[in-house]
Amino acid sequence: MILSRLRFIVLASLFVCFLSGASASTEAVSDVAVASALIPRYAASGKPEDLATLYRLQLFVGRYAAAEATLAKLSDLYRSVEPRRVPALVPWQLYARAKVHQTEDQLLGDALAQAFSELFASLPDRDIARILPWFQVNLDALREEQAKQERACPDLARGKCAAPQALITAREATAVWRALGPALEPMLRADLDRRFSIQQVLIPTSDGARIAALMVRQRHTDGTRLTALLNFTIYARDDWSLADAVQMAGRGYVGVVAYTRGKGRGSSPGPVVPYLHDGDDAATVIDWLANQPWSDGRVGMFSGSYNGFTQWAAAKRRPPALKAMATNATNAPGIDTPMQGGVFQSFIYPWPFYTASGKGLDDKTYQDRARWQRMQRQWYRSGAPYRDLDRIDGTPNPIFDAWLDHPDYDRFWQRLIPYGREFSAIDIPVLVQTGYYDPGMVGALYYLEEHYSYRPNADHRLLVGPYHHTAMQSGVLASVRGDVVDKVALIDLQDVRLDWFDHVFRGAPMPAILSDRINFQVMGANTWRHVSTLAGMATGRRRLYLSGTRDGEGLLFSGLPTKAVPPALLVDLADRHDVDLSLPPGAPDTRNALVFRTEELQAPVEIDGLFQANLQVVTNKCDFDLEVGFYEEKPDGRYLDLASYLGRASYMKDRTKRHLLRAGRTQVLSFQSQTLTARLLTPGSRIVAVVGVPKRPDVQINYGTGRAVSAESIADAGQPLRIQWLPQSYFELGVREQGAEAALVRATHPVVAVPGGMRDLGSASGPGAFRLPAEVALPHP
Repeated sequence: MILSRLRFIVLASLFVCFLSGASASTEAVSDVAVASALIPRYAASGKPEDLATLYRLQLFVGRYAAAEATLAKLSDLYRSVEPRRVPALVPWQLYARAKVHQTEDQLLGDALAQAFSELFASLPDRDIARILPWFQVNLDALREEQAKQERACPDLARGKCAAPQALITAREATAVWRALGPALEPMLRADLDRRFSIQQVLIPTSDGARIAALMVRQRHTDGTRLTALLNFTIYARDDWSLADAVQMAGRGYVGVVAYTRGKGRGSSPGPVVPYLHDGDDAATVIDWLANQPWSDGRVGMFSGSYNGFTQWAAAKRRPPALKAMATNATNAPGIDTPMQGGVFQSFIYPWPFYTASGKGLDDKTYQDRARWQRMQRQWYRSGAPYRDLDRIDGTPNPIFDAWLDHPDYDRFWQRLIPYGREFSAIDIPVLVQTGYYDPGMVGALYYLEEHYSYRPNADHRLLVGPYHHTAMQSGVLASVRGDVVDKVALIDLQDVRLDWFDHVFRGAPMPAILSDRINFQVMGANTWRHVSTLAGMATGRRRLYLSGTRDGEGLLFSGLPTKAVPPALLVDLADRHDVDLSLPPGAPDTRNALVFRTEELQAPVEIDGLFQANLQVVTNKCDFDLEVGFYEEKPDGRYLDLASYLGRASYMKDRTKRHLLRAGRTQVLSFQSQTLTARLLTPGSRIVAVVGVPKRPDVQINYGTGRAVSAESIADAGQPLRIQWLPQSYFELGVREQGAEAALVRATHPVVAVPGGMRDLGSASGPGAFRLPAEVALPHP
């Protein structure tokens, strides 16, 4: 049974478990005195990080009621500033409550059972899935952290310690989880068994394979016809799968997690091949679910990243029972991984070892960062062909090598997900969630734009905000890359997804935050906007021409073409002096690039949507790769991401076939960004674009010969790559104009109407000076 495998990662020495009472009783009195002296310092603070230290100090010295009160205060604070952290406090709250209840002659386990009944067993089914992952703790990691702090603090009692609170809280974490682990496991197992019917099943395919799946449904729904919500995944891990299935079951659906062929216990033997069989197998699982006696004949799919790909792979087969898809951070093989814009990226190289090495996941190999960084460094420094990565690593990687055999977006990739007119047949509701800090946005937008292109009235809704790749699973962060997230963006993405499913399958109201097809949070404005198209995100367009004009900071954009020709970009493809380059945190990578800036903004400017590019270039090679990153440069020197692009020039016209450049001839490169943004820029900031050629250890290098890039080496570098930008080259950004001030701006320089907004050909006052007013918007309710 899956419940018998809901294990905590603990060592054999856990026989000590909960036989003793207070964890502080085994520590020296002097250590308790040090902790007691620290408490007033943290009790006076209202910061979350200080309250997190405070409750552990209180537990350490035996002030259990005070610790429980601090945990309650911290939980309330997290609800307003970082809701994702609230469930993480529940195990600690259970421990504190148990210590309050425990009498001198009582085992902790008995007191913990009482606390469990009060705080966890009484929760509704829909709430417990958020808490389950927080009961999975690596005790080895806690002990390593304690040992690290012990080394840094050799004599706590005598004050030879720079951060005594770090040692005390590390000790307490180890002690608490030594007690909680073995005691809670049977309680959790019994509670889940009381609430849910949990089954593991093997689903046969037409070619004789077996697909392993987990099904969870509420016990009180026996005899009721139910809709199934399916996550089809390659990530076979019991705790993740159980949490996903329980979450769906807690809302009255049948939660199902099924695995890629060859993954999971009892599945078919043989090699695991990512992508290849998932579409057919997911469609088989959908048909099987629809024909179960408890089924109402309808199936929805959910989850993200690779598991978002499997939804589109299933939709390509159009199983009749598939009625809705809720994706997030959606992977599009051949579009965003393993290559983006035709350029292979090495971050994906270890992933086949992680996912395709057995029934489960190979975390140890995947997380061996030193190995992968060493491989990338050695490859880059040696100048070897990109195809030699596995030779350099020393272990064959046949899955990655097979991908390298298909640099074009050819039939190898097209067979996996809908292609071209196949999108027109997808007539079911689709929800996609992604984030401005999510690399999965590239795939998410690809599906969205293709679906809109071939089915203009598609019910395909986008929710995008300042979110990272795993925000749906782990919750919305309060800050990302140093950028504080607006309060209106601190929403529960999982609740939005389930509310949307309730709308689709049960006729509940559409969540207000999904009131139109494109729903985006404007960073810095603390507001949400809702429009029907991507183009509608902006009300106007502003062109930024590349120029040779300079100020004290470097090259400037111009509002109109100028006679000041932009400098040529020269890149020595054989140079490796930067092999060990380390960039400051948050700084853009400007090597092998030109940097263009606007003048300082005199008023707030809202930049929304995708950027467009029309670059006229002359180069001395048959091909090159191009990388563009737009940023807001704050007055204090910080850089905040806007939108980006990575692509191979020879694939810009047609990703299915390479069209080489003609050296020495003027050519026009037209493309749009692969990510979008929505940000209110502040006065004093500048808009910055870094326009360059990717040449670094973590990405394939295009030497420009026109031959297969994976076979090229440093011997093919030849003369330095030279790219001459012509003055007519420009980028075009989407801006939002509103009100009388915007009308004044339109009257002061020429504009021409374009679909979705205004095309701005001038400048408010001088080259590159943005002076558009910001919209004053009310927060989303």
